[in-house]
Amino acid sequence: MKAKLLVAVVADELEEAAREIAREEGARGMTLLSARGMNFPEHITFFGLTYLGIETVLAALLDEATAVRIAERMNVELKLLEPFQGLAFCLPVDGTGGIDIDALHRHIAEHAPAGRLEGGER
Repeated sequence: MKAKLLVAVVADELEEAAREIAREEGARGMTLLSARGMNFPEHITFFGLTYLGIETVLAALLDEATAVRIAERMNVELKLLEPFQGLAFCLPVDGTGGIDIDALHRHIAEHAPAGRLEGGER
């Protein structure tokens, strides 16, 4: 099993929907970080103020198929590719120090959503 780090940066008002998508697709836990976003070039708002959007960064270590499925679904359903909404993507994980990958694989197999196996096979 290959591990991927799912990273989703979403507008604060989309956090709950993003967590629900991840949960529905098999993520069993994630780290949430509060953030502020700034665009380049800067987005100027009313009275010339610079927009600093309140955002949430969601991170989860998952098997490759699950991470990719969650990122794709978040980007489509939450319209993350539109301006000021965010982005969901996956990063490869070469080393997993302190994490028993075999135990992670067993956990995924035991808790996979009904009808889904590793790799999205049925």
